[in-house]
Amino acid sequence: MTDIIHGSSRAVPVDNPFFRWWQSLDQWTLVATLGLIVMGLLLSMAASVPLADSNGMPAFYYVNRQAIYGMISFCVIIFLSTTSLSVLRRFGIIGFFLVVIALALLPFFGTDFGKGAVRWFSLNWLTIQPSEYLKPFFVVFISWIVAGNIHSNSRVGLFLSFFSMAICVFLLTMQPDLGQTVVLIGCWVLIHFIVGVSWLFSVVFFTFVATVAFIFIQFSNHVATRLKTFFSNVIEPTSQMGLVEQAIHSGGFLGVGAGNGKIKWSLPDAHTDFIIAVAIEEFGLIVFIIILTLYVIILLRTLSRLLIERNPFLLLVGLGLLTIIQTQALINLGVAARLLPTKGMTLPFISYGGSSMVAMGILMGLLLNATRRRTSENIDSFMGGT
Repeated sequence: MTDIIHGSSRAVPVDNPFFRWWQSLDQWTLVATLGLIVMGLLLSMAASVPLADSNGMPAFYYVNRQAIYGMISFCVIIFLSTTSLSVLRRFGIIGFFLVVIALALLPFFGTDFGKGAVRWFSLNWLTIQPSEYLKPFFVVFISWIVAGNIHSNSRVGLFLSFFSMAICVFLLTMQPDLGQTVVLIGCWVLIHFIVGVSWLFSVVFFTFVATVAFIFIQFSNHVATRLKTFFSNVIEPTSQMGLVEQAIHSGGFLGVGAGNGKIKWSLPDAHTDFIIAVAIEEFGLIVFIIILTLYVIILLRTLSRLLIERNPFLLLVGLGLLTIIQTQALINLGVAARLLPTKGMTLPFISYGGSSMVAMGILMGLLLNATRRRTSENIDSFMGGT
């Protein structure tokens, strides 16, 4: 009778593992990430056509490849967001050592593709850039060291994390790769700023950073030239920044229309480092605002969850991963706006590239896992493990 009067109660699938995962997940961040992947695919239709034409490929050859990378990346995101905390740690630690080994082998087996920096392994149809994969694994590894020694022996954790970071910086300097080095050091600084360091170590650290900067400027003509160009008051119309400036000015608020952009045919790396310039020229500042909004959603939603996180490991992992994706986006957009010198930094989920796309998928999968709402340490995974 009660059911007839008030209606039967709705069954809640408490024991449904998918339901538990979906309820614990930051759904806004997942949707925003999917939005970035879709935007990247749409923009690659405009930006990668000149590359396909110059290489004698069909017009949408690289678009199809980007679609495959995007699907792989999204599958990685879903998988890693469902794993347990212990699997997350093991995956990050093992991945870190494998990538460090790959970076050490780059000078012997890597290639520079004529760009002056040995950053890639070329395997015929597949190209791998290990430094892209280093970032998410580096965060997990450093957070594991720091969180594990935060109450017992913080100095040991500090020394081990600094030593690990120094090795990574050395390997990146050998390429050289200034952009990835800046992101990595910035992430390391944030993690240790949260746990706190002594003034003496701060002096030693900033001396280390100054030394790395000096090495890049003195022994890398590529970096020195970029800095000189950035501080110059005159922009050559045919230079990268000159073409980027022309694309942004011609695009205005609504753009010149899909496929009508001209700068992409002359702009080097239009499909990767400067894809935002192509986007603004063809679709206007409105597309830039949409992309920026998606990054801001990820930033605010993630911070809202991490601010109440009590597990030190998850807190450090979450903030470290968030710093990487936001810093990388800030650098890429800052370069296009001529607020920063060119660094060869891709725009997360937007720029073309398999390594960048899949590595960002790993990063976001780990980030979504770290920000899941865990009601019990024993119920830690969609898969049912701990």
